[in-house]
Amino acid sequence: MLYLPCPFCGQRDESEFVNGGPVKPARPDDSISDTEWVDWLTVSVNPIGYVEEKWWHAKGCGKWFTVNRHTVTHNVVKADEKSI
Repeated sequence: MLYLPCPFCGQRDESEFVNGGPVKPARPDDSISDTEWVDWLTVSVNPIGYVEEKWWHAKGCGKWFTVNRHTVTHNVVKADEKSI
């Protein structure tokens, strides 16, 4: 079972949360090609290692936050109350 540290409620079971996916890089400007735009919209990050992800505490405080989670070990090293 994965446990996530909600910055508002403390350590909670994964079943209380909804994963919002990896945090995307900043939206590109209008000078990119159509192919680059499609890639930015559809290609998600899936590396082996730490990924910054968005999580929603759906069955708790109802707030969004980000965590850095290792994609293999599920080790969470940081949780922030970034506005999403």
